Amino acid sequence: MLEKQVMHKRAVAGLPRKVGALDRLNSLSLVLNQGLAWLAGGSLLLMVLVVVGNAILRVVYAPFPGTTEIVGWLAAVTGAFGLGYTQVNRGYVELDALVERFSPGLQKAIRRLMLFISMIFFALVAWQITVYGLNVAKNGNLSETMGIPFYPLIFLVSLGFVGLTLAIFVDFLKEFNGGVTR
Repeated sequence: MLEKQVMHKRAVAGLPRKVGALDRLNSLSLVLNQGLAWLAGGSLLLMVLVVVGNAILRVVYAPFPGTTEIVGWLAAVTGAFGLGYTQVNRGYVELDALVERFSPGLQKAIRRLMLFISMIFFALVAWQITVYGLNVAKNGNLSETMGIPFYPLIFLVSLGFVGLTLAIFVDFLKEFNGGVTR
């Protein structure tokens, strides 16, 4: 489906119909980040259900132990899984009041530099979160209240940053192949 959309956009723009590596990478980024966004939405819904269920249990019987842990984990997953989708769909706030006064060539150079720096930074973040998750798993750390291992959730947060890094990498490559659509 995504490949058909890319082919249609290329045909409308008068570009060759051949789907190159950049288009395949773009499709991979879209599929990954849309999937993560759906999981983020499910995580948010689950977070609401846990909080509301705990509130009802508090009135009727007794609160569910570990609610704050579960909600905190779900919030981390929700935030991390939404990052790449936000990048793909330009859902962020872009402050360009100063940069828009520069020449188009300088604007392009600044945009490329910022994408490159962002890509490296978030790749390092994903890597360090993975290293932290491996350390937590190796040490056998358990959650405070529920006493369960939580390192898989750390790896999920790292996956969210991998999705963001991939989306920025695709935007960086697009800058050298005609520019990112704004």
